Amino acid sequence: MGGKGDTVPEARRSQAERTASMRARLIDAAVDCLNRLGYSATTLSTIAEAAGVSRGGMLHQFPSKVDLMLAVVAYASGADERSHQPPALNDDDDKLAYFMSRTETTWTVLIQEPAMAKLEIMMAARSDKVLAAKLPDMFNSIEQNRRLRMWELAQEIGIEDRDAIEAMVGLHMAAMRGLAMELLVTGDRAQVERSFGLLKSYKAALISGLMAKAQASRASA
Repeated sequence: MGGKGDTVPEARRSQAERTASMRARLIDAAVDCLNRLGYSATTLSTIAEAAGVSRGGMLHQFPSKVDLMLAVVAYASGADERSHQPPALNDDDDKLAYFMSRTETTWTVLIQEPAMAKLEIMMAARSDKVLAAKLPDMFNSIEQNRRLRMWELAQEIGIEDRDAIEAMVGLHMAAMRGLAMELLVTGDRAQVERSFGLLKSYKAALISGLMAKAQASRASA
């Protein structure tokens, strides 16, 4: 007992930790560069320099710029998904309040640097053919999961119209991304927040109508 073989798992964990740390530094540096410089001026060299990592070390983790950009998208989307982890909801009022709060929470995430970097990558797919070939599958999977989460929450508050909820999610995400871009360009937070407030009002009216429709349908069944 206690021979040389016993140290191997610890060595492996240390290597895994070093790898995770380097990947995290590179992703953080990529987010920073994308927000400061834009997609076209963000190169592997600028990212490596910002991260304090050798180019060879970076290429070992991310062989191409697109590989790293997809990792940024996954990272930004992971932060978004973590914000959707529901607390313990004990009654219908709590469930409705939580459902309605998702718009505000998602907006808060979307104007943070990781999500803005993700938006920069999405726009770049128009001109980067390699990125355009790989990004849609990841993006569609992320958005499908988002729609599914919201549909599950909608059922908890008695809504039965899945198509309406999925259309709402698509509209809200498109609108909020557009508002995030407007905020980035104009810096006019007051105007953007007024528009966002209107989006929330539309959601409140839609959800009220869908709940009433479901209640009437159940009453007549």
